[in-house]
Amino acid sequence: MNDQYRGSIKQSFAWWDIGGADIPHRLFTDFNEKYKAWEKRRGFSNETDFIGNPIDKNKKELNPVKQLRGVALRAKLALDNKKKILIKKKTSTKFSPDIVGKQYASGNNAQRKIKQYILKNHLIIPADYEFGVNKIDWGCYEITGNRIQIKK
Repeated sequence: MNDQYRGSIKQSFAWWDIGGADIPHRLFTDFNEKYKAWEKRRGFSNETDFIGNPIDKNKKELNPVKQLRGVALRAKLALDNKKKILIKKKTSTKFSPDIVGKQYASGNNAQRKIKQYILKNHLIIPADYEFGVNKIDWGCYEITGNRIQIKK
């Protein structure tokens, strides 16, 4: 192939030559400082830790987990309330987990979901409740659950 369609002059720009955009030197640090000041004004961050002690700027945060807000906070509070109520009761007669009846493409996926649900909600699951996987069709597995009848 010949280069008849290629331009004879290579075009260059300042940001190609320097290795970055041609912007003021302290732009990013100024932006970060102003953003932190905005967070403080709005109340999204504070200068004290969860106990009330002032935060040392040179130390790393003790708790790097951010505070929950919105839907995540509501879901966590609802789960905590549900756990408190079910812990107080000795036996819950109406326990219906939300994963029962869901269908998956493989038995392994269904088993994985059951394990994840048990790990997350082990406090609210009654001792006499057991989960199972029912093969409906090729490539269709359903999660089942029922109470074990204990003989007295």
